[in-house]
Amino acid sequence: MVSLWHTSFIVLVLLFLGGSHANPAARRHGQLDVNHKKQPLQTSRPYNIAHRGSNGEIPEETAAAYLRAIEEGADFIETDILASKDGHLICFHDVILDATTDIANRTEFAGRKRTYDVQGFKLTGWFIVDFTLRELKSLRVKQRYNFRDQQYNWKYNILTFDEFILIALHADRVVGI
Repeated sequence: MVSLWHTSFIVLVLLFLGGSHANPAARRHGQLDVNHKKQPLQTSRPYNIAHRGSNGEIPEETAAAYLRAIEEGADFIETDILASKDGHLICFHDVILDATTDIANRTEFAGRKRTYDVQGFKLTGWFIVDFTLRELKSLRVKQRYNFRDQQYNWKYNILTFDEFILIALHADRVVGI
C-alpha cells in the first residue's frame, strides 16, 4: 500500500512537471513564458521599491502605475491587498473607495454607503468588502492628492492581485513583489 507521504510526493512532482508544460497556448500568446531568460535582480545598489507603483503621475495601484515603475527601474513593486465581497483579491490601499474612485458619482451605488467600526473608529463610506469584483472593476480611479498630475484620472480601473502578479512576471527583467 502506498503511504500518504509517497502519494503526496508523487502529486507534488506531477504538479511541478505539469506546471512547467501547462497550457502551451497561453505561453505562445505571451501570457507566461516560463523559458524566457531574464536578467537577475540587481545587487549593486540599494533596491528601488515602488510603493503602490509610480503614483506621482499615474493613479496609485493601477496597472499603468506598476508598468511605469518598472520602466523607471523599480526592483520591486509593492501593493496593498484587500478582498472583494465575492472573495477576489484586489490591489487597493484603503478599505473604502471614496478617496480614489468615482464611486460617489455612480448612482447605482448611492444606497450602499455604510458605517463600520475600523480599528476602533466609526468610518462611513463605500467599503470594498461590500462590492463584488465585477462592481469594483466598473469603477475608475483617480489621484489621491490634488497636487499630483490629474491628467490620468478616470482612465484606469481597479487591479486584481492576479493581474499585479502577471505584470511582474511579464517584465523583461526580474521584478520582485
